[in-house]
Amino acid sequence: MSSVLVVTERYWPDGSGGELATHLILDILRKRFDVTVVTGTKNPSKLPSVKYVYEPLLSKREKPVLWLNITVKLVRTQRFQKLLRESGVVYIPRFAFPIISYAKKLGKKVVVHLHGYIPISYTATVLAPYEEHKHRIILDNIRLERMKSFKHCAGVGLLWWLPKLARKWVSQADKVICVSKRQAEIIADQVPELRDKIEVVYNPLPPGTINAEPKKELNNTPTFLYVGGDSYVKGFHMLLKAVKELGKQEVKARIILAGEYGNDNLKTLNDLRSRYRGLEVLMLGRVSRDEILKLHEKAWGLVFPSIVEEPLPYAVVEAMALGTIPIASSVGGVPEIIGDCPAKKFLFKPGDANDLIEKLKILALQSKERVLDLGMKCRDHVGEMFNKENIERKTVEAFKKL
Repeated sequence: MSSVLVVTERYWPDGSGGELATHLILDILRKRFDVTVVTGTKNPSKLPSVKYVYEPLLSKREKPVLWLNITVKLVRTQRFQKLLRESGVVYIPRFAFPIISYAKKLGKKVVVHLHGYIPISYTATVLAPYEEHKHRIILDNIRLERMKSFKHCAGVGLLWWLPKLARKWVSQADKVICVSKRQAEIIADQVPELRDKIEVVYNPLPPGTINAEPKKELNNTPTFLYVGGDSYVKGFHMLLKAVKELGKQEVKARIILAGEYGNDNLKTLNDLRSRYRGLEVLMLGRVSRDEILKLHEKAWGLVFPSIVEEPLPYAVVEAMALGTIPIASSVGGVPEIIGDCPAKKFLFKPGDANDLIEKLKILALQSKERVLDLGMKCRDHVGEMFNKENIERKTVEAFKKL
């Protein structure tokens, strides 16, 4: 049986959607290959028959430190050299790119899986629409980091060139997997030397989402779920505008917010909640993934106002699989996920708060029966698109070809 060596600084449950996807992909690969995972996560969620090796040199996630640890230390250790020599294919699902050069010198095949845009963007994100931002990605990165803190701003000011280094390493890979056609289009446009190496494979759906029958228990108050926290790129500022306007227009609705919020934003949300009687704002803080799935039982719609080219957001895919209608900005892989499903009419222009408000009002005016019907059509559509057998076949083929 061929062997796959996975090198990743993070592994599920550490991380978010990309790490979950890696875990699910390895669950597919382990049935056809011998899989060994070298990771900086101390307590990974372990799969049967997969060997996990904790590597302290991968525990630092800041890219400059991570890459220095790999280049200067890790590839020189006997323990790692032995694992590399015994492998057939090296799989890089996150940012351990310096491994690529070393693996290629030993004649190994390398697969890189991109869940973001790190070869072209310091923050791994690209503002939407790409066509308007393609020539100013560096400036956008500086602006986004400046909004976080002086430390972040100083970091991007000094290290804006890191994506060029990532691009050099990734270009040496034998195959680059992108998770949506839109992501592949953007990467290929910026890094044309990867065009012939790119393959699009959708991320698998988690078993709990695939197998779960939607248990929708809608009440008479239109209920909207938001799971992005107070992140600017996830469109929190858009959500605030929408909530305020819905309150002013006396639209009866319930907004459930899951995620972490700073004190200033918590105060703003509390002010909105107390000011508008017809509007319920429930702030749950950080909740587990299982709790998020439970919240979908009450949700009419998922509010997804992201302002970046999201490669393939699990939040939207899972919402549809659970019969929840996405009210989402038309970014990245979102239009690709929704396709010709009836939820298409709830897509809105990125960054357009007025368009978002109109879509929320339209859904709020529907009957519960109509919402349930639309939700089931979303579920059927995404079930076909993310067909388990097709995704497994394409995943295995991407590795077998090497």
